[in-house]
Amino acid sequence: MRKLLLILLLCSKMSYAQFIKADLVASGLTCSMCNLATQKQLQTLNFVDSIVPDLETNTFYIYFNQQHEIDFGLIKKKVEDAGFFVAALTVLYKQSSAYRYNNSILFLENSVLFIDKYEENKAQQVFKFIDEGFLTAKEFKKFRKQKQELLLLSDAIALEIGTNKKIYYVVGQ
Repeated sequence: MRKLLLILLLCSKMSYAQFIKADLVASGLTCSMCNLATQKQLQTLNFVDSIVPDLETNTFYIYFNQQHEIDFGLIKKKVEDAGFFVAALTVLYKQSSAYRYNNSILFLENSVLFIDKYEENKAQQVFKFIDEGFLTAKEFKKFRKQKQELLLLSDAIALEIGTNKKIYYVVGQ
């Protein structure tokens, strides 16, 4: 029990420099005005430093402000507010063992990432979100089994630590 309390205390003061950038692929965009509307919505987020759009692939390369916590749910909401959908979201993570409960769980201030295929020996890793709403329906079906396995793990951990944070499921790439 003491170990869990120590971990939770360590996690309460976060350094936001863990996530460097994200690659977001949006679906439903048909023109440059759609792209611009999405970019403008994303730029309103205080944790977004800059965005580089790619009109050919409907990808937004989002660079994070290292002074604010990233809210992945808000990223999805802003894309949807612009009238489009997230087809894929990957983030570049700079490893920091102080924020992990074990090799498959990463605590953030307001959320928890359950990670499949975490590679402890890598200084930087790319995580792909496999939650519904962060993938196309076809991609979501592809990751269904992995997500079910992570759900079992997250249920056990949530009972153990009693977390009420937003939970996301990601796969290391």
